[in-house]
Amino acid sequence: MKKLEKSGDITEDDLRNFTEDVQKLTDASIKKLDEIAKSKEEEIMEV
Repeated sequence: MKKLEKSGDITEDDLRNFTEDVQKLTDASIKKLDEIAKSKEEEIMEV
């Protein structure tokens, strides 16, 4: 993405917006994985 910005294909604002969107998706995925891990841990502890 930085290469696209440096070459002028995207603006600094576009890069910032894209980076924020990627971070939001990453955070949401981590949250889901944490929930799954917690659920599996509880499931294992029951056995």
